[in-house]
Amino acid sequence: MPEFYKASANSTDNDEADGFSAIEIIQLVLYFAIIIVGLVGNSMIVVTLLGRQARRVGEYLILNLAVTDFATCAISIPFDLAERLSGGFPFGSILCYMIYPFQTVLMAVSVITLLSMSLERHRVVMTPLRPRVLPRTAKLAIGVSWIVPAVVIIPYALVLRLEEKQCMEKWPEDWYVKVFTLTNFAMFYIVPLTVIASSYIRAGRKIRRELDKLEHVVDCHRSQVQYTKKRTLQKMRITKVFIVAVGAFLICMLPTHAAWIWHDFGQGWKSKYFQDVLIFSNILMYANSASNPFIFGSLRNFSLSNCLRCCCKDSGEGPRVGCVYELRIGSSQLHGGREMAVKGQNHTVALLKKANVRRAKSASV
Repeated sequence: MPEFYKASANSTDNDEADGFSAIEIIQLVLYFAIIIVGLVGNSMIVVTLLGRQARRVGEYLILNLAVTDFATCAISIPFDLAERLSGGFPFGSILCYMIYPFQTVLMAVSVITLLSMSLERHRVVMTPLRPRVLPRTAKLAIGVSWIVPAVVIIPYALVLRLEEKQCMEKWPEDWYVKVFTLTNFAMFYIVPLTVIASSYIRAGRKIRRELDKLEHVVDCHRSQVQYTKKRTLQKMRITKVFIVAVGAFLICMLPTHAAWIWHDFGQGWKSKYFQDVLIFSNILMYANSASNPFIFGSLRNFSLSNCLRCCCKDSGEGPRVGCVYELRIGSSQLHGGREMAVKGQNHTVALLKKANVRRAKSASV
C-alpha cells in the first residue's frame, strides 16, 4: 500500500502465493491494535473538547490533531488493510483519485498543527503579558492547516489512474515525481520541524532563566515567589509534553519519508527488502496517531481505566465534568486569575532589582 506519494503498483509485485507470510500477519495484528487504541483514545479527546462551552487556543489545536488522528485510524488504516488483503485496489477509479491524496493531507495537517502548537507555546512563554490569542485565530490556523495541503496535493491526485485493479501514478517524466517527493519532504517535514525545534529551544531557555532567577530571590514575600515558581514549572511541564509529541511525530514519520526518497533516488524499488521496510515504516507512521492521546493525556494525569470507570457510573445528577479527559492547557489549582499572575511576576521582578542593588552596594563597600 502506498502511504504517501506512491501507488501500490509502483512498488509491489502482487504475485504471491495464497496465505499470509509472517510479516503480513504481524502487520495485520499491529494494524488492528492501532485502530482500536487510536479510535478509543482520540474519540475521548474529541468528545471531551467538543463538550466544552469555551475552548482555549491550545485546546482547539489539540482537537484538530485528535480529529486528524481519528480520521487516520478510521479511514486510512482500514483502506490500507483492505487493499493489502485483496491484493489490489478494490475501491474503483473515483476513490483512486481521493484516498491516497487524503492520506497525504492527513499527514500534512498533523505537522502544521504541531507547528501551530509550537508557535503558541513560544508566544505564551516569551511574551506572557501580551493579550491572549483569540479563538478565531486558532480556527483560522486550523483552516490553513487543511487548505494548504489540499492545494499542494492537487498535482498528485491528477496523475493517479486505475489500471488492472491497481491505483497507479502516471507522471509525464521521472523528474516530476522526484520534485514532488522532495517538495513534500521539505514542506511537511524539514521546514516545519526546524521552526518547531527553534521555538521550543527558545522557550525552554527562557523558562530555565526564569527558574534560575527565582532561586536567588530573597525570602520576603515568599508566597508570591512560590506562586510564580509554580506557574513557571507548569509552563515547563506543558512545554515538555508538546516537545514529546513533536519528537514522536519526527521519529514515526521519518522512516516513511526516507523509504520513498530511497525508492525515487536510490533505486530502492529494485531491492527485495523495500516492501518489508515500507510495511514497518507505515506501521510506525500509523502508531503515531494512536500515541498522541496518551502523550497529551499526561497534561492532566490521564488514566484510561479511571475514565471508563467514571463514565460507566450511573449518575442522576446530570453531566459529570471530570468523567472523560481533562485537557485544560495552562489551568490547574494554580489558576487564580491572570491579574494575580501578572502582579506576582511584576513584584518578583522588583524584588530581583532590589536584591541586585543591595549586592552592588555591598560590593562597592
